[in-house]
Amino acid sequence: MSKLLLIDVLNNPKILLNIDDRLSYQIITEARHLSLLGQLKARCDRAHIEQDLPLPIQQQLLSGFYSYQKQQQQLLLEHQHLNEQLQGVISSWRYLRGSALQWLDNDMFAGRIKHNIDIYVPQQHVVNVEKALLNNGWRYKNIADYEETFYRRWAQQTTPLIHKQRRTELAIHFQLLPKTLINKLNPMPLLHHHLSPPACKPATLLSPDAMVLHQAIMLFNQIDYHYGLRDIYSLYLQFVYFGQQANFWHNLIQLHQQVGNDNSLYLAVNLCHHLFNLPVPENVLLYFQQHKLSRLSYWLYQQRFIDRFIYQFPLHRNKGYRDAVKSLRFRGRLKQMPIYCIVPHLIKRLIINSIPHDDEEVIY
Repeated sequence: MSKLLLIDVLNNPKILLNIDDRLSYQIITEARHLSLLGQLKARCDRAHIEQDLPLPIQQQLLSGFYSYQKQQQQLLLEHQHLNEQLQGVISSWRYLRGSALQWLDNDMFAGRIKHNIDIYVPQQHVVNVEKALLNNGWRYKNIADYEETFYRRWAQQTTPLIHKQRRTELAIHFQLLPKTLINKLNPMPLLHHHLSPPACKPATLLSPDAMVLHQAIMLFNQIDYHYGLRDIYSLYLQFVYFGQQANFWHNLIQLHQQVGNDNSLYLAVNLCHHLFNLPVPENVLLYFQQHKLSRLSYWLYQQRFIDRFIYQFPLHRNKGYRDAVKSLRFRGRLKQMPIYCIVPHLIKRLIINSIPHDDEEVIY
């Protein structure tokens, strides 16, 4: 096996049948650390090998999948509450990212863990939506004052909300793409079409092409890649599943042109091809060959992303991993903040992070 390890197993889960206990423990522990344990079980199910695995591995995989099933049940419960609390406030909203994949309820995306519920609400309705939720048991998440300023000024979403009793976290996006990207992108075409699974009415989901492009842009314009492997694997599964639709790749390229010049889709396609052997249609390759800047960016950052995805688990962290973290974090800041704000942000981040805090309150 190569140093990719967990990626190798996601590509070929039958590897789990022929490795020793030490490597099995390492793979299971890393998958749990990255919130990929449930998806690893689903991958073993699709390969029809789960019953052939040693009993301890089966139990670990099942525990990860139970977390996913519990989240699905919780999502349904929260949807019912949102439907009641937002009645008369807003007629519909859209579920995004991991929440959207859970609503699809497809075997391809089974096991995908999310860490909060992401919804999109048009900006003119945000104040009323927040007011309705705050009057029904939700409160703002406790974060540092500087992080509050960041959310309100630079982010595309409000300060996260947490329900007082159920402890569910909710992120309300009033814009689909980061407001401060260097390449000014137009998020409105992402809303032109949608999916309407009966179970999530009156809410909707982005269309397949919009879902993929949105998640690619969000993935490759962020600062922290702790769950980067989970997210790139989710994109790979979406390319495979939605790619079975006759017009998916055509619609995706067309949408990419409408949204604007961004290299995230190029990075997503090429990294999925490199890490998971994603088959890419010839016309898609020809389209991307026209984008020299995207090809240059991929050449510059390919190894950084791969190092970040490979050396996730603490036992694997080496110089390549640490260099990749610093490089991608700085890249993310350049994309998410005006240059004149980066130095003050770094100074404040160092001061805030030097004060004792919970891990979830670390400022990046």
